[in-house]
This record gives sequence, structure tokens and C-alpha cells, in this order.
Amino acid sequence: MATRIKEELYDEAAEMALQHRVKAGHVIEDEQEMTPRYREVVTNTMHIAADLEIMTLPVYHPALLASPTLEDRIAVAAAIQDELGHAQVMYRMLEDFGYDTVELLFERDPADFRTFYMIEHPQHDYIECCVAMLLGDRAGYTTTRDLEENCSFGPYARSLRKVNFEEQWHVGHGERWVKFFWNHSPETRKRVQKYVDFIFPMAAMWFGVPDSMKKRTDQLAYKIRGASNDEMRQRWLTEVVPYCEQVGIDIPAHFDKEKNEYVLDYEMPILLDEDTGEWDYTTVTWEEKFAQWRKGGQNKVAALERLQGECWGKEFW
Repeated sequence: MATRIKEELYDEAAEMALQHRVKAGHVIEDEQEMTPRYREVVTNTMHIAADLEIMTLPVYHPALLASPTLEDRIAVAAAIQDELGHAQVMYRMLEDFGYDTVELLFERDPADFRTFYMIEHPQHDYIECCVAMLLGDRAGYTTTRDLEENCSFGPYARSLRKVNFEEQWHVGHGERWVKFFWNHSPETRKRVQKYVDFIFPMAAMWFGVPDSMKKRTDQLAYKIRGASNDEMRQRWLTEVVPYCEQVGIDIPAHFDKEKNEYVLDYEMPILLDEDTGEWDYTTVTWEEKFAQWRKGGQNKVAALERLQGECWGKEFW
């Protein structure tokens, strides 16, 4: 449940004073130092992070079952265990702010979980899982790395050290195995390209709307994170595009020498046809894109319902 503080409860002078303090390098260690708006922004950030981590469990599950060897199955199981641990860290930090973890996990409507479109689709096999680690985990790692380096709430920044160590392993695992499957056989190469075509646009949108459309910039104002949406997307492209070009994978992005930066070969937003799994690169409106995000991917509600009722119980936490 997102927290929203009524505007009349804000002391604008106190809010501005705290913004200046954290931008000057002050680290918040206790809730007593927080203003109402700062508390809202930091808890919302952790809440979204927790929901994203828990959503990866049912996403990875089909890939776990379809892994071709025992070694591959162990690797996916280890990644699931990592993500579960990350979720526990986030939800338990929220308990310090009065949230109830059992309520958040097991008594919420699955549609209310604050997840991203990319992880609302199942991974069908081990190759897709590795491509998702290459592109999707890289996007998540780009975000959490920025939070660890810049977040003005000390306990949250420190909690991300272990998270980022493990996320870096996921990314490296994806890089190694995607390259292996690309060179293994014509069939595995075809499947790698198919999954890259499907996942790349969703990973590029992980960072949100372009900066020119961003209405709320509280995360930057309170130094919860240090980089904007476009800056983080550029960092992700800077790492992903050279890797794919070196391996030989086709991606809809390149380095623009005139702009001196990496750019997408299409204009956002684009829509996914949920029935065919194909992207529509024709011009669509942001209203259409927002509607697709609000509706959620095909796996979101069903996967979370199973997580809540079938796979684990409250005692697990």
C-alpha cells in the first residue's frame, strides 16, 4: 500500500531544509530525522523494490522446472533464493515504518502489487532465463547500484551491498550462458535472438518514462537516488549494447556519434501484443502504454495468487 501524505501536512520550509542537508552529504539514520514527504518517498521506494523482488520468484519457476541439467537447475534455484532474500530484507525494513509483512504479502490483492511489466511474464526455459538475467537483471542492478551509491537513507543503502553482490552474479551468469548458447548451435542461437527481441524493449523501459515526461522528482530531490530515468537507461545501454554487438546479437540500439551516446532505434512508447508476443513498433500514445502497464502482464495476478495460496505459507516468513 503506497503512502500519500496530505499536502496540507507538509511543512515546505522543513522539506526544503532536509533536501539541502541530504544533497550536502548528510545521511539519514533514523525515522525521527525524516520529514513526512521524505518518509513517504523512501518507504515507497523500498516498497516497490520489495514487490519487484518477490515477483521474480514465480517468474523464475518455469525456467527452474525446464532447466536441462542439474547444474542449470541449481543455478536457477540459487537465483530464486537470492531474490527471496532480497525481498525479505526490503519487507522487514518496512516493518520499522509500521508495515505488516504478512499483510503485505498474503492479504493484499495481487493486482495491487507494485511490479514492473517486464517481470509480469513467465520465463519458459533456461535460455530465456539467461537472457532475462543479461538484460533484466542488468536493468535492476543498474537501479540498485545507483541506490547503494547515492541513497541518503543509510540503512537502506547499506542493505543493498549484499543485494548488489548477488545481482552482479546474476548478470555475469546471464552473460556467460547467453554467449554459450549463441555459439552452441543454430537452434540455440535462434532462441537467444527470439528472447532478446522479446525482452530488450521491456528492459529498456525498466527505468520509466523519459525525463521530459517525469512529473515527480522527489527521489532526486531527497537524494534517494542519484541518477534520472534517462541517465540510468543510458548506463544500461552503455553496458548492454557493446556486449550484444561483440557476441553478434541483433538489438534495436546503437551508439550515435553525433549525440555521443547510445540511442534506441525506435521511439518510445511501443506496445506488446500479449497474444503473439510481438512488439508493435508503430507510433502509439503514452496513454495506451500506461493502460497496458496498469492492466499488467499475463502472469502477474495468477502467479501472485499461487505464491500467496499454494507455494508458501505465512510461517515461511
